[in-house]
Amino acid sequence: MYHLEKFYPPNFDPRAYWDARYAQEHIAGKSADEFRKQGFWPLLEKNLTKDKRYLDAGCGVGGWVIFLDEEGYNVEGIDIAARIIRALTEYNRDLKVKVAEMTQIPYADASFDGVLAIGVLEYVEGKVPIALAETGRVLKPGGMLFLEVPMANALRRWVYLPLKKIEKLVKTTQGKQPTFASYLFTHRSLMEQLSKAGFEIVEVRPHELPESDSHYGLYIDWKILRGSQPYKLNILGRIVKAVANFLSPWIASTGMVVVARKKL
Repeated sequence: MYHLEKFYPPNFDPRAYWDARYAQEHIAGKSADEFRKQGFWPLLEKNLTKDKRYLDAGCGVGGWVIFLDEEGYNVEGIDIAARIIRALTEYNRDLKVKVAEMTQIPYADASFDGVLAIGVLEYVEGKVPIALAETGRVLKPGGMLFLEVPMANALRRWVYLPLKKIEKLVKTTQGKQPTFASYLFTHRSLMEQLSKAGFEIVEVRPHELPESDSHYGLYIDWKILRGSQPYKLNILGRIVKAVANFLSPWIASTGMVVVARKKL
């Protein structure tokens, strides 16, 4: 597991920044088709049933909560951004959402048949084991965890992360102080932490944006590969993506999706 750090301007509050940024996003901004296109939707569809209870831990602007609710699933959500939770209840007062952190889930033991944690575990600085333990606590025995995290893929380990170390060295010598941004998980470290938290692995897949000319990781990590629209790649970027996927989808995949089961 690798720490990613950023050098923010003085007195910058990352949490307030993201709270304000999320508040500007449209709650119902994506169509149902956009969620069905996600590479891990088949995994969810295969394992979710409409007679069980689920929690989206770190629901953000509520896309998955709204989509699954409209599909007929019994789903609730938590997020640390109070403005977003308020906006979700204003959008649909019947949505069951609360202000809470993944490390302190405000539900009783064995409350849920499944927990979704999509793009959230990487932000719980120093508390990944606590977050996984809390997830296991609120799951029923045999309950399912659907987890998506950013991955320290081969390209990142070989090139991107060494360059970030050089950047940190240069900027710290200039008197600038780094701030924790997120984690990148290796396959091994994540599997070990899930096992320690009482989970058994059902399935693991690489995860990337579904469009052939888009790539979240390559776009974010490498300015030289960016096209003119968010997450769209230029010609060089599309070549890099095609070559990497030809060799192995794990080489440059932004993240990985894990389906795990709480041990009986």
